[in-house]
Amino acid sequence: MIRINCDGFMSKDVKFARLVGVRREQGGELMELPFSDNIQNHIGNMHASAQFALAEISSGDFMRRRFSGLEGKVLAVVRNAEIKYSKPVRGALKAHAEIDDEDESRFLQQLEASGRAKLAVQVRLVSENGEAATTAVYHWFVTKL
Repeated sequence: MIRINCDGFMSKDVKFARLVGVRREQGGELMELPFSDNIQNHIGNMHASAQFALAEISSGDFMRRRFSGLEGKVLAVVRNAEIKYSKPVRGALKAHAEIDDEDESRFLQQLEASGRAKLAVQVRLVSENGEAATTAVYHWFVTKL
């Protein structure tokens, strides 16, 4: 499960996020990934796996913030994902995550009734000039501890 320290920075149990370079936008709620040589592909664009990582980490962070009352009471893991890379990226990306209101209600009802539930988190990665570069959906499985 992705956890966030009270000070808002990624905690030690998400070392991969730091390895890739994912961080919280300064003073904000969004996750971001600055462009660097370490995450370039063979043609000089941001590597697809770096974009996938930003979107996945952002989806978990979003869930943790949205359902903060469940922290320490559930285990959440990604079951599968769908991702579409729309534009080449040669700059920083910011991740915007969201869930549908109906899905949220259904998720909470199912978790309460059976102790396990699924939830889809939509993520949009946006370039520095505001263009959507990548869209993804992460399907999470959540179970009570």
